[in-house]
Amino acid sequence: MRFATPQALLLLLLIPVFFFYWLQSSRTPFIRMHFQHRKNSGRFFDPSFISTILKAIGLACLIFALARPQAISRSQERKANGIDIVMVLDVSLSMLIQDMGDKNRMEIAKQTFKTFIEGRKSDRIGFIIFSGEPLTLAPPTLDYGLLMSQLQTVEPGGNGLRDGTAIGDGLALAVNRLKKSTAKSRVIILLTDGDSNVGRIDPLTAGELAKGYGIRTYSVAIGTEGRVRQPFPQQTPLGTTYTYVWVENKLNTSLLQQISEKTDGRFYRVQDEKALYDVFKSIDKLEKNEVTTRDKVRYDEGFIPYLIVAFCCLALERLLSVIIWRQWA
Repeated sequence: MRFATPQALLLLLLIPVFFFYWLQSSRTPFIRMHFQHRKNSGRFFDPSFISTILKAIGLACLIFALARPQAISRSQERKANGIDIVMVLDVSLSMLIQDMGDKNRMEIAKQTFKTFIEGRKSDRIGFIIFSGEPLTLAPPTLDYGLLMSQLQTVEPGGNGLRDGTAIGDGLALAVNRLKKSTAKSRVIILLTDGDSNVGRIDPLTAGELAKGYGIRTYSVAIGTEGRVRQPFPQQTPLGTTYTYVWVENKLNTSLLQQISEKTDGRFYRVQDEKALYDVFKSIDKLEKNEVTTRDKVRYDEGFIPYLIVAFCCLALERLLSVIIWRQWA
């Protein structure tokens, strides 16, 4: 709350002066003659004091009304120039490899994607997975709850996809999802742990498509290269069991780097959980949208209640003085 004319509050300093003046003037000596004793002649309160209190309250309320108290209500208009983002995640069986700490590659990637989604506010985000073929789990949307639920269902080798690493097909599908977008910025985040070995579309051709539509591509190569121990899931009557086989893990970093450079994006090479987190933190800073805010302030006058109280107090004081307390004059 604020006062439109706070200078009027200085008049409150006069109230003690008027208080004592009214109190003294109402106690002017007078003569009363009693011709007979009345049982209820005793008074348990001083009418002059009550009258003075009512007039002081009334005057104080009038001064507050004169100062024009105002309630302040603020509203904010927020205009965001959103970004359309499509996350493309490799879900081949090699993502089960545990070479980046206590978790496998998929667990780390899913947690990082989850943190990235939670950090966006007004951007549409889509989600595509791929192994030997791509699959759209969510088109670009503001329904982050849908994205989170779809992210939880992702498992390496799941969703009925063929095995392999079709980087070109996954990237091309992401371009198709963004090519009609009217957002000021369109971005693909491609995360993979292997080299492209299957698919109908060459990765560099898909990169040219992204460049043609003005879509930036941030590519992330995750995991270590060389000889690694890869688990293969097998379904048994007792559930899923894993057999481990030593395989040669290859990453075509130059391919991913070329794709990112073509589209004015960036390439990242990560081999541990913290590095992947830092990569997404960097992308988050690079792709921050512009938010324009405008504050609106409204002042609602609040002097009427003070006028009502002042009127009631002064009217009550007059009523009591003229009708009730007159018998003691």
